[in-house]
Amino acid sequence: MSIDWFTFIAQILNFLVLVWLLTHFLYKPIINAMSEREKQMAMEHEKTLTAQQQAESEAENYQLKTEELAHAKDDLLADAGKEIQHWKEEHLNQARAEVDQAKTEWYRTLSRERHSFIREARLLISNHIQKMSRRILTELANVDIQQQTIDIFLKEIEKIDTQQKQRIISLLDSTKHRVLVESAFALGKTDLEKVRTFLHQFLGEELAIEFREKSELICGMELHVAGYKVAWSIQESLEELEEEFVRSLNEEMTLESETDMPTTA
Repeated sequence: MSIDWFTFIAQILNFLVLVWLLTHFLYKPIINAMSEREKQMAMEHEKTLTAQQQAESEAENYQLKTEELAHAKDDLLADAGKEIQHWKEEHLNQARAEVDQAKTEWYRTLSRERHSFIREARLLISNHIQKMSRRILTELANVDIQQQTIDIFLKEIEKIDTQQKQRIISLLDSTKHRVLVESAFALGKTDLEKVRTFLHQFLGEELAIEFREKSELICGMELHVAGYKVAWSIQESLEELEEEFVRSLNEEMTLESETDMPTTA
């Protein structure tokens, strides 16, 4: 089976276009909305700081004016000083409380929006990655790849240590030496004989092997023995790709939120 390079390249281009569209029409609008929200919170934060600075400035001006009466009215100055201190502490505490509340609400809002975006992007992009990967790998599933899949699958079985091998052999008694081999593609006569010969040599000549095609697998094979499974497929690589994308996206958004984070005076 030859590869349709035009279709293969078209699928790659479709995938790149999909990533571009997601970046420009899903990721950027959400990030822009989050940035706008951050700017609004920063403006509110600056207003609160300005109010705090004005309160401090007014307190200082008031204190300077009262100090001018110090020579004539010592008693009044003492009372006024206490009043000023009380007023200053009250307004400073109020300003700090407003700043803390605004900052806390800003962090909560940013966190909710970021996690919501990650969940939506993860679901959408992982689904498209799965569909595109399955389509491409299905078109590329020629004889050479099938042979490589069979060889890798048999090597995975060879890696089974002696203890696990004895466990599998003991399980065969409960299944009347029946095992199931599932593959993502139909095995030809030569491949069937190759797998059958290997399993007979590995687990015993009395083995009864049932072969079954399983379309859900992606270039993979599975051996089932009474609940015990030995498997290999490209599915694991696709799942690792999905996890790596989500991790990178999470790190990028965390770094951006830390860069734009407002600071308190």
